[in-house]
Amino acid sequence: MLIRFFSTVVLCLTLACPAFAAPPDLARLRVDPTPVKNVHELVQAGDLIVSGRTDSQYQSAPTGVSLRQGKVLNYVQSFRVQRTWKGSAPQVIQLLTTGIEPLPDARDPLNLTYPGPLSEGEYVLFLKKVHGTNLYRLVGVWQGVYPVQGGRTIALRGVGFAELNGLALDQIAHTLQRLQTPSR
Repeated sequence: MLIRFFSTVVLCLTLACPAFAAPPDLARLRVDPTPVKNVHELVQAGDLIVSGRTDSQYQSAPTGVSLRQGKVLNYVQSFRVQRTWKGSAPQVIQLLTTGIEPLPDARDPLNLTYPGPLSEGEYVLFLKKVHGTNLYRLVGVWQGVYPVQGGRTIALRGVGFAELNGLALDQIAHTLQRLQTPSR
């Protein structure tokens, strides 16, 4: 009888206590570099659309993949959320990116797929949750990154969408609402 009681208590405590998941193996994670077709798909594909600031510090882990230019690494850096336009964002997001070390020349096309960590600064980001983790990745790699300078967004040449260029942060909600409305 006493053994049955203790077994029941242990079982109840086991079911009631949250499971502590091991942190994801950063080296094994893969960032989806697939570009989106247009700005409407960018808005739809993101779990979060946020503005905030990146830290200059980051964590890195080799993925075990090597290219002729160098080794592929995964990076995690903190992004402090200031505004959220889509989804429910925590105050600090852990951003997962992939890059190459040594860093390729600025004109190397590999930079489009392997951007590495973002420079310290203010951004509007379109993010997708990395399945099974507390990490987020950029939608469409560089397509999901809009630096903010002087209070306005900048669409990166060759990858950003013009509809999101030069917007004041107060204009973003209206623009996103317009972009989510299906065109006829």
